[in-house]
Amino acid sequence: MRLEDEQFMKQKVWRVLAALMVAGLLAGCGGARPQNAYSKQEPAPSAPETVGSLKIGLIPTVDCLPFWVAESKDYYRQQGVDVELVRFASATEREAALASGQIDGSLTDIMNAVTLYTSGTPVAITSINLGATIEEGPFAIVSAPGSGITQPEQLKGVEIAIATNTIIAYVTEKLLLENGFTPAEIKTVSIPQIPVRFQNLISGTVKAATLPEPLLSLAVHKGGTVVLTDAEAKRNYSQSVIVFSEKAVKEKAEAIRRFFVAYNLAVFDIDQEPEAYKELLATEANLPAEIKDSWQVITFSPAQAPGKAEVEEVVEWLLSKGYIKERVAYEDIVNTTLYPQAQSQ
Repeated sequence: MRLEDEQFMKQKVWRVLAALMVAGLLAGCGGARPQNAYSKQEPAPSAPETVGSLKIGLIPTVDCLPFWVAESKDYYRQQGVDVELVRFASATEREAALASGQIDGSLTDIMNAVTLYTSGTPVAITSINLGATIEEGPFAIVSAPGSGITQPEQLKGVEIAIATNTIIAYVTEKLLLENGFTPAEIKTVSIPQIPVRFQNLISGTVKAATLPEPLLSLAVHKGGTVVLTDAEAKRNYSQSVIVFSEKAVKEKAEAIRRFFVAYNLAVFDIDQEPEAYKELLATEANLPAEIKDSWQVITFSPAQAPGKAEVEEVVEWLLSKGYIKERVAYEDIVNTTLYPQAQSQ
């Protein structure tokens, strides 16, 4: 077995063990429960009283699957928390709702979280959603059908469609730099709307674009070629994260803890039988019909904090581009006290 494969298998084992540990907390079976896991609460019964409510903002994409599985399997209610998943059409609308207090938390990325924090909306990054391992990376630079571009060096001087000041721009630059590009050799054009970017790629209006799933897979289905993917990068560049407002963390900590128990149970279910949730994903995320049958449901890792190096690298990039004016300390923006295992003795 190759070292990379062995490491990946270890990650899979860790996922199962971590989820089983959380399930054990709930069932109260096989041993003592970690102290303070529910912050002065007795062990959660099978149908506990509701300890609070949460509104969480989502843009319906494939990385939302654990939220939907927990909802469909009634895990939130079983843990005594009333969770409303609020859909948004754009990140701008979602972040505005979080800033105004219309929602308590959201699924976003580290870049958006840092930008919110520095612009006067105090938020806490509480956990990674997707991207705990490099293999979970959801982005790729794809060349247009018929472009003839199949190797990274062929992208030198070629305009790559991205969205500026986003995780897409960050990942694109990092992937090219680690493949030997100089800054002068990196050319981009901003097409913020992902569907428009996709159509420009397929039509050949642009020769390359950075896309997320599922449009990434659809582009390949229509003849595009994956030239570089962050799932095979040397570093972990893209992580979607779950954030909550500072107000929610202070006033609804217990509800957030219960939310994460439900979330981890959903992650475990997906990890055990991914294909069982394809129909749910296809419906909620509106998977394109052309790729629905061939789509492989991705798996997720249990709730855990993003690495300090990953967060600090994003902060430094934002500073270098002038998108933020002040450095944000990892300890100020990341909160790891809101899942049961984080408080074990």
